[in-house]
Amino acid sequence: MTLDVATLFIAGTTIEVVMALYFWTLWLGRRQERIHLWTACSITAGVFGCLCYMLRGVAPDWLAVWAAQVCFIQVFAFLWAGVRLVHARPRRPLAVWSGAVVWTAACLIPAFFTAEAVRNVVATLAFTTYCLAMSTELLRRIHGYRSPSRWLTATLLLLLSATSLAMTAYTALRSDILVPLHSASPLPGLWLLAYIAIYLTLVLSVTTLELGNEAQRQREAATTDSLTGLLNRRAFMERAVPAAAAPHGATLLMLDLDHFKQVNDRWGHSAGDRALVLFAGALLDALGSGHCAMPARIGGEEFAVLLVGVSHRDALALAGRIAARTRELRHTPGASRLTVSIGLAIGQSGERTLGDLLTAADQALYRAKRAGRDRIEEETAAPLRPAFATLAA
Repeated sequence: MTLDVATLFIAGTTIEVVMALYFWTLWLGRRQERIHLWTACSITAGVFGCLCYMLRGVAPDWLAVWAAQVCFIQVFAFLWAGVRLVHARPRRPLAVWSGAVVWTAACLIPAFFTAEAVRNVVATLAFTTYCLAMSTELLRRIHGYRSPSRWLTATLLLLLSATSLAMTAYTALRSDILVPLHSASPLPGLWLLAYIAIYLTLVLSVTTLELGNEAQRQREAATTDSLTGLLNRRAFMERAVPAAAAPHGATLLMLDLDHFKQVNDRWGHSAGDRALVLFAGALLDALGSGHCAMPARIGGEEFAVLLVGVSHRDALALAGRIAARTRELRHTPGASRLTVSIGLAIGQSGERTLGDLLTAADQALYRAKRAGRDRIEEETAAPLRPAFATLAA
């Protein structure tokens, strides 16, 4: 059976037109979703590339050859920009248009433009470079793992690159010029079918990756304090309930920045925000990676840290390090150094609920506040003087 190449090109172009309209509509409806813009640009470039390529043998070569290849290169350049967007990496305009610029500069050389085989090789290498760049980007470890969708998308990109290179090698060995509308060979039609199938899957894969990223961003927004990046109160309560019942026991630290209202009143709320951000950073720095810790901002200037499987001595030492690191902070040059009051409660072998620990640690925290601030108090033990925190650091 002979494939009608012209019909296949028209059908493929029609499919791309519908897809382009769909993604342009998505972007116009939600312009903050830049992935739809890059995808729409990519598909639109494919539409114009197919239209120009179909005119081979009818329109002048500068249109049917140069413009078609520029569009095909930009199909993958725009898609590459979309992949970079998915990974929150920069999309430099020079990089997005570099393939088309190199191709155009080469076409200005008469000897190059009249050499069919050489032209095909250069154009193919241009968009294959974008394909390989996308594959490398997708196979980077994101959050410590590579999802199956990333493997699939990267594999499709490599397959498309291999198919394009094979097609280029085939045409380089032939003396006749490929004219789609007048070709008796089924090869252009088969290549077009492969291109459309792989490209449509690529578009869906990249869009799915961004949808997954958006879902992750929504989850983080629902569980993370927007100012400090720590868990918010709701997420902390949800995660700390089972953690507090751990068989190895849990320790809860309640922390409150001292004289925080004075910071806002004297220096302004921007200074107060800086103080909170600085303290959150010092808290994470003091915790390090050696503890099973769950830090959170649970109120205005109030923080909590749930420690699982940490000994009494280590918990006290950690509280001391937090207090010592806090004393190093200034929210504004010339301002007094920050200090923090800490209340500590211990639950052994899951005998106490999170509510019990919160009540006990909160009472210890208020004792620290009443006793002069900048100190650590346990729920039942004698007060720990600020000097202890210095030694523990």
